Amino acid sequence: MLSKKRKIDSENRKFMNEWTELYCFVLPERAGAIPVCLIFNSTVAIIKSGNLKRHYETTHKDFHTKFPPGSEVHKNKLHACMLSYKNSTTSLIRCMSEQEKSTEAALRVCWVLNKHQKPFSDSEIVKECMLEVATVLFQENKKIVTSIQDIPLSARSNTRRTEM
Repeated sequence: MLSKKRKIDSENRKFMNEWTELYCFVLPERAGAIPVCLIFNSTVAIIKSGNLKRHYETTHKDFHTKFPPGSEVHKNKLHACMLSYKNSTTSLIRCMSEQEKSTEAALRVCWVLNKHQKPFSDSEIVKECMLEVATVLFQENKKIVTSIQDIPLSARSNTRRTEM
């Protein structure tokens, strides 16, 4: 009799926190994330101790000798790698959220123009009005004005967005 085929997705593999110290891997805080090497920023396909160990032993042979496990030097290097990884990921997330906000603002302007049956070329006039209002109301806060300037409101991009 044939047995059921195993599926890796259904095995509910969990990332163990001690693997960070043993193999220099960390699991990003998002759904469906896979482990990331702190030294090379490479990934391993499956959350298994054997896969992490194989990567560590083949790719980072000298890391074990330069930074002996359990030593203060190892902890400091691991901490520095963790800080570097967190800084790079938070700056990337922050940039993406700013772009997403400006795109959402552009979509909302398109929605209002479409609701009132106005041409998308009017969006450039709307942007100009928003800039004038922002410079008067928020003189001390130039970040608001630059955020408005970053909103993509050309007639061509608005047409492309609404056709999707």
